[in-house]
Amino acid sequence: MIIRQRLIALFISVVMCVFAPLTIYSQDSSSSDTWYYGAVIKSVTFKGLKNVRSKELEGVVSGFYGKKFNDEVFADMMDRIYALDLFDEINPEAIPGDMKRSTVTITFFVTEKPAISRILVSGNRQLRTAEIKESITSKEKDIFVASKLPIDERAIRDHYLEKGFTNIKVSSSTKKTAKGIEITYTVDEGHPTVIAHINFSGNKIISSKTLKKKIKLKEIGIISKGAFQESMLEADRQAILAYYANEGYIDADVIDITQTVEQNDKKKRDELTITFVISEGSQYTYEGVSFVGNRIFSDEELQSKVKLKKGSVFDQTKFNEGIMAVADLYYENGYTSNRFQQIPEKDVEKKTISYQFMVMENVRSHVEDIIIKGNTRTKEHVIRREIPIESGDIFSKAKVTTGLRNLYNLQYFSAVVPDIVPGSEENLVDLIVSVEEQSTTSIEFGVTFSGVSDPDELPFALFVKWQDSNFKGSGRSISASSTVSTGTQSVGLSYGTNWFGDLPISTSISTEIAHSSLDAYRVKINKDGTLTDDSYYMDYEQWRWSSGFTLGRRWTPDFAILSWTGGITTSLKNNIYDEDVYYPTDAAVSKYANHWGWQNSIWTAFSIDDRDVNYDPSKGWFASQKFTWYGLTPYESEYFLRTDTKLEKYFTLLKFPITENWTYKLVFMAYSGLSLQFPKPGTGIGDTSKLHIDGMFIGRGWTSIYNKVMGKALWNNIVELRMPLVPGVLALDLFGDAVIVKSEPKDIMNDITLQDFYFSVGPGIRFTIPQFPLRLLFANTFRINDEKDVEWDKNWKFVLSFNIPNK
Repeated sequence: MIIRQRLIALFISVVMCVFAPLTIYSQDSSSSDTWYYGAVIKSVTFKGLKNVRSKELEGVVSGFYGKKFNDEVFADMMDRIYALDLFDEINPEAIPGDMKRSTVTITFFVTEKPAISRILVSGNRQLRTAEIKESITSKEKDIFVASKLPIDERAIRDHYLEKGFTNIKVSSSTKKTAKGIEITYTVDEGHPTVIAHINFSGNKIISSKTLKKKIKLKEIGIISKGAFQESMLEADRQAILAYYANEGYIDADVIDITQTVEQNDKKKRDELTITFVISEGSQYTYEGVSFVGNRIFSDEELQSKVKLKKGSVFDQTKFNEGIMAVADLYYENGYTSNRFQQIPEKDVEKKTISYQFMVMENVRSHVEDIIIKGNTRTKEHVIRREIPIESGDIFSKAKVTTGLRNLYNLQYFSAVVPDIVPGSEENLVDLIVSVEEQSTTSIEFGVTFSGVSDPDELPFALFVKWQDSNFKGSGRSISASSTVSTGTQSVGLSYGTNWFGDLPISTSISTEIAHSSLDAYRVKINKDGTLTDDSYYMDYEQWRWSSGFTLGRRWTPDFAILSWTGGITTSLKNNIYDEDVYYPTDAAVSKYANHWGWQNSIWTAFSIDDRDVNYDPSKGWFASQKFTWYGLTPYESEYFLRTDTKLEKYFTLLKFPITENWTYKLVFMAYSGLSLQFPKPGTGIGDTSKLHIDGMFIGRGWTSIYNKVMGKALWNNIVELRMPLVPGVLALDLFGDAVIVKSEPKDIMNDITLQDFYFSVGPGIRFTIPQFPLRLLFANTFRINDEKDVEWDKNWKFVLSFNIPNK
């Protein structure tokens, strides 16, 4: 059937090429019928599509844009369209792309093949129909392609085999209806085969219990379904040999694997007993490795890469890791065409093994070309500029690794896969980078607690932010945000880019307009004329317009990402209240009473980033230091320096595969951040500018003290135990926070006790999708009293936060 269809497609293509001048015509009959020969192909469109999406065809025809029309180009285009096997009829038409007819638009009027109206599965009792339909490539409303039927049958069989149904049989049939093609897959499940027992024979040194843990096949039980897959026997055999080799038993062998089957009519299944027959041999001691042929690197340099010590029990895995490290040393320095040979020297009597490692050195390899694949939206230069290696450079594995980290940190791609292939000549290589794009448009929403005490007002603000971090595939970022509550309303816009020309220089601009209903301490005038400023509040309104500009530079050496950023923020604000009645104690309020005034700041920061990825790290560390000076003109109310020091570290505690698509992982994160404020001598800092616990990012769960505990020094500490539930989508976290707020910076250096800390703990769900950075936390707070007793809050609090990585 497949051969016949290809012959028909080839025949039609040849006929179309011969009669192309007759079938492709101009809309202007007064002109030459062959005007389009030599014209540049501007675009290709399809008319008559119903079930086929135009995007599916765009990838086939877009490669012809810009080429001049001729018989060879048109025949190639037709071959590719017919090869899709989607259409019964294709009629082309040529339309001038401009007044001079220097370009041509080709329109294909198509008649689609019948679509799949329905997919049925019969005979399945043990597996759900939906599960079976997910395993096949054909989907309802897709164009029916007969050649996919045997592929789908095989996919269903393989799916059953993975579940332990070794007697599975699958067939398919089709029926043409008024709505399209109806496909029925008929399944004969047979009896499932389960592993009842796994035995080991001949093993005296290593216990059967230990060996069972090393293989993937499992006996049926409460946790395991005992599914049997013939293909896994060889993998388990190799796993057993690898374990013995790591224990020094290099002569160990699995000399036979026997299988016996018993039918269990009561449970309607075949029960299998597998026995691995083992010959263990003797344990060997490692006597070292000698290098021959190495001139570029000394014996000492190469020996330092082999961590297995002479005289220890031979460990095959540890030895292989050392040899790979030796090869990587050459590879990372551009020697990709070297050849290596290991020659074992085994002393059977002494039970020792040593190796001679032959190195055939060659000249350094250079990169001939860098090929980008898979990017349909992101422009190619946006990807290329993140890879710190160019055509003609000496190949460097470290630079390729840095490039991959840079691409992942963009958060444009769900997968980045490199491949190194030989170039056109010896010692030339091509670097192929295949990417899988993901959505770069994100919507953040949440709740920020405002801490109001008026029962008629909502004690929170609704927050929403829309952002496209890769606008039109250009690598530029735009965003719009808004906050709405009874006390605050704001609208903000921002635009940024990470590159300026060919340099990794970032720039961004932002602006925001906000209106707030606030309160502040006020001075009370007593009847006797005296003043009191003890806990008396006044209400006022604030209008604020602010804008900012940032500039940054990024460096990507092999060991980390180094970044410098700086910026300036300028604001105009106006505090509206009756000055004849109220006199606020905070100069930051009174300075801007009923008139617009400036409030400005300038800042600079430096960071070192060693994390594997910045969004959801598994290992590495991050450190940054930021300095901000507030008050740039004589017309402002506050003049102070703020410093922010951050340090975080990630450890992978556990990591082992559960399924092919999910690896169980425990990641421990520790963070510490210290913020200090130093006012200009003779001036102060208003309450609205002081450091405080917000309950959402700092001291999570302490929402009741928002804007009540404040000072000029804040030390925030966080520990988290992270475990992915759905990799790349969802994670479960356990967190603990400990925060101190002090009135003066000197107090946090010299006068700290456990009673000063605000503690919180709890579990949380964290979305690890970059476009949905939401965190749902349940927090319980506590403090330690003077008697060193723990005082817990009686109620758990729900906290809505965001997963915002430090950068």
